[in-house]
Amino acid sequence: MKRRFALASALAVLCSHVFTAGGAAAAGMTVYCPMSEDDCGAVLKAFKDDTGIEAQFVRIGAGEILARIRAEKANPQAGLWLAGAADNFIQAASEDLLAPHKAAGIDKVDPRYTDKEGRWTPISLSPIVFAYSQQVLDEIGAKPPTSWKSFADPVFKDSVALAHPASSGTAYVALASMVQLDGEEPAFELMKEIDKNVVQYTRSGVAPSRMVANNEIALAMAYTQDIEAALAQGYPVGYSFPEEGTGFEVNAAAAIANAPEEQAKGAAAFLDWILTDKGQAAMGATFRGPIVPGYKNPEAKIDLSNVKMIDYDFTWAGENRARLLERYENDVRHKADAK
Repeated sequence: MKRRFALASALAVLCSHVFTAGGAAAAGMTVYCPMSEDDCGAVLKAFKDDTGIEAQFVRIGAGEILARIRAEKANPQAGLWLAGAADNFIQAASEDLLAPHKAAGIDKVDPRYTDKEGRWTPISLSPIVFAYSQQVLDEIGAKPPTSWKSFADPVFKDSVALAHPASSGTAYVALASMVQLDGEEPAFELMKEIDKNVVQYTRSGVAPSRMVANNEIALAMAYTQDIEAALAQGYPVGYSFPEEGTGFEVNAAAAIANAPEEQAKGAAAFLDWILTDKGQAAMGATFRGPIVPGYKNPEAKIDLSNVKMIDYDFTWAGENRARLLERYENDVRHKADAK
């Protein structure tokens, strides 16, 4: 099973350099995308199939996309930022890095999940879930996690992997969720305790759940779609939700400010398309929840209907993102330690 997973990962990395939605030789719009290689490719292929617009993507973490767009502000190299937690987009919008566009169909979306100025477009919902390896739990004599505090239990010493919130949208939503649940001081004290159990920080939000799938570690935090993907590949990944309630990502997309004209046109067309039935079906096929009610993936194994969700304030999370990340690096772990 490990060999099969390794092979799939190797192929995915290769595809990240050569994939285009319209074929290997196509040019078209350049997209920065933090989803898995397969998910980035599948959504852009569906877009191309429905509109004829070609795209190629670069897969990097959401935090790294923000840093890259910021660095390229005077000479944008991409037209579209596809996917990532809305708090990343809120921060980018505050720095005038995004081009406003009122997407067709935005009126069908709950106003709580939209940006009044149209600087970013919501495209799906994704809750945070705990992933665990039952095999490793049995080896260390531990039980599945039931609370955010479970990650600080000394029984999990060197048995936890987490993404770093400076580079991963998954990790930042988990950080912001703990702060909103417990208050900032208690949450950071908890994260310092959790840090004692962390054997590795990763730059990608997907990587820790893959380590669970390979029985390399006991615990990780992930989005539900990452666990669905592992289960679909046959990995016996255990999952649970925190009894206090869990945070979630409003997944978003946006046109990048001052992109070349053709790139800007492609980005606007994508933002109009993603809220159509076909666009929502393409996102649903990646196991992300729909932002426009109606689509349900029949292959999904995780029942989200009874999951306790907190009243996650992603606007607050976005507005406080830079400050919380600076504190995390000073008090818990610097982003340079992430691999």
